[in-house]
Amino acid sequence: MTAETPAAQEQAREQAQAQAQAQAPGATAELAAFTAGLALPAVPGAVVHEAKRALVDWLAAAFAGAGEPPTDALYRASARLAPGSTATVVGRPERATAPYAALLGGFASHLQDYDDTFNPGDTTVHGSAPVWPVVFALGEQYGVTGAAALAAFVAGFETEARVGIAAGPGHYEVGWHVTGTTGHLGAAASGARLLGLAPEQTAYALGCAGTQAAGLKEVYGTDCKALHPGKAAMDGLLSAVLADEGFTSASTIVEGPRGFLAVMAPAPTTAPLTEGLGTRWHLLANGYKAYPSGSLTHPTLDAVLALRERYGFTADEVASVEARVHPYAATVTGKVRPRTGLDAKFSLTHGAAVALTAARPGLGHFTDAGALDPRTAAAAELVRVVADGSVGKRGAEVTVTLASGKVLKETVAHNKGTPGNPMTDADIEAKFLDAAAPRLGAGPARELLATCWAAEELADFGDLVRRTAGGTA
Repeated sequence: MTAETPAAQEQAREQAQAQAQAQAPGATAELAAFTAGLALPAVPGAVVHEAKRALVDWLAAAFAGAGEPPTDALYRASARLAPGSTATVVGRPERATAPYAALLGGFASHLQDYDDTFNPGDTTVHGSAPVWPVVFALGEQYGVTGAAALAAFVAGFETEARVGIAAGPGHYEVGWHVTGTTGHLGAAASGARLLGLAPEQTAYALGCAGTQAAGLKEVYGTDCKALHPGKAAMDGLLSAVLADEGFTSASTIVEGPRGFLAVMAPAPTTAPLTEGLGTRWHLLANGYKAYPSGSLTHPTLDAVLALRERYGFTADEVASVEARVHPYAATVTGKVRPRTGLDAKFSLTHGAAVALTAARPGLGHFTDAGALDPRTAAAAELVRVVADGSVGKRGAEVTVTLASGKVLKETVAHNKGTPGNPMTDADIEAKFLDAAAPRLGAGPARELLATCWAAEELADFGDLVRRTAGGTA
């Protein structure tokens, strides 16, 4: 027998390595296996509690948006296209088919920009809006336990967070809305977990969702921004059910050569997809919004409110306000003199003016009427925004100069609601009751809140879902 040459030996080694890599599970398959095998007893208690905080906060955001005119329009469209009453619509008396209930839940909860914000620096994902509507739709239909519902949410959140981090900042910068794109995958993962899909089927569900992933930043400032998580929920629900019915898709939708990262992210990194999977929980770094506006406006609002509380001045005593923020924040929140509520949510000058004039910034300050309020508009003319690369993305340096000449300064490194300065359970409860009581009534809102905090004990999560219906037809 002739001995192999070194070149032949090297070629054989390369072929063996390629074969081994082909047989090894990819990132999509690993995420699918994690999702399929996740049960609440394997989830640390702190993560379970964070899932319940996310539930309470998501419901607050959904109630806040449930009665808005764009949500009314979306409900009318759903009733025209698919009349039916199989599923609860959060915050509304009407019912809908399950896909449209998911669409409405995702839409309403993002409409006010009041929903949670996962912002590790590599990306920004509003993780609850695409995922909880799927959990609600399937949880009500199949009567799953509260423990299963919470586990499904955790699986969905971890999936979308990891894909968002892997996609990196370039994914957002080229024009994709991360909540819309990665939210599709999170929604599908949660649905697959609730349906009890095997790993292979779960990978197909992710494939079905990934090929539908969408959401363009061009529509920011319009109703369509909130449509992104709504469609993510609707499409993710469809994807999970399709996989349950035997539908196939690519099992490499995230990492494949023509998959999500390769096509939609200019400079992706694949390691974050699976590093620490099952031991590192991104949900613990979730953030919650103290104000119903773009999260990058919040450090400035915090600073102005802190100065007002400390020194007791009124807006009439202010000569000027300078807000130094990160250049990215200055760009995203650069809508000067907003004319609509949606624009006001992304206006740093408007947000600072609200903090100057209101005891507590609330939903009404970021409506169409709030955007045109004369007193707020006058205060906004006092505000100057300066882009400063030395200021962190989640921070602000604010200088208020009074008419007397006195100069007041406040620096915020981490705005309220971020992991560095978290909202307490009591803060989130207050936010929930403010939004839920007008839709449900004060008593039922408090009863629902108590049920949310004990969600893992529910034999039928659908009972909680049905209690979220409310409002005036």
